[in-house]
Amino acid sequence: MRKLILIGLVAIMAMGCKSRSYQESSITIGMPENEFKRVNRSAELMLASDDGTNIYRSISTTFIPKPEPYTFFYFYQGKLSRFVKSDRIDDYKFIR
Repeated sequence: MRKLILIGLVAIMAMGCKSRSYQESSITIGMPENEFKRVNRSAELMLASDDGTNIYRSISTTFIPKPEPYTFFYFYQGKLSRFVKSDRIDDYKFIR
């Protein structure tokens, strides 16, 4: 009986962890910049160029450290054109 209860608890814990570990992103290539700012309020504007290029940085803060905690989002003419994950805080200066 104890084994059955233990197996049940382990199964419940595994299902609970699985549902929290994956979250589908609502950020897509081509989305407008104002919608991105509404969805991702923690993103910081890192660079605003005269040619219409804006670069935002988002930092992933989790209990378990990730190998690439920084994500840079590149907007051109108000539309998301690409994003890059990095392990360095200032990579947006070198990736163009």
